[in-house]
Amino acid sequence: MRHFYFRLALGIVFLGCMIYCFAITNIKLALMYLLFSAALLFSAYTLRKKDANHQR
Repeated sequence: MRHFYFRLALGIVFLGCMIYCFAITNIKLALMYLLFSAALLFSAYTLRKKDANHQR
């Protein structure tokens, strides 16, 4: 469960960085942060889904 929260928090931080980079029009860095946040949030989602199936 600890890994889920870590990935979720880091994904949210990267989303914030992406929004900031879009605001200052640094598109290349914003796309990189979008990729990082999507990977971390998807990983957290699948980890949570897998953990929920094992607890049943």
